[in-house]
Amino acid sequence: MDAGTLKLFGAIILFSFPVLLGTPQITGRRIGKHVLSKAEAQALMALVGLALGVGYLLAMG
Repeated sequence: MDAGTLKLFGAIILFSFPVLLGTPQITGRRIGKHVLSKAEAQALMALVGLALGVGYLLAMG
């Protein structure tokens, strides 16, 4: 595998881990008067993972 493939694989892993590990932890948490559903928790963690993945790709060049 070339360097670009490895970088992309790393970004995919950084995107996936927050969704897999963070979703169960924040499901049911209260933000103000709103209780997060599983779908909302997955969406929030996907945004975190997206920021991590894109940040990783930008940092690695």
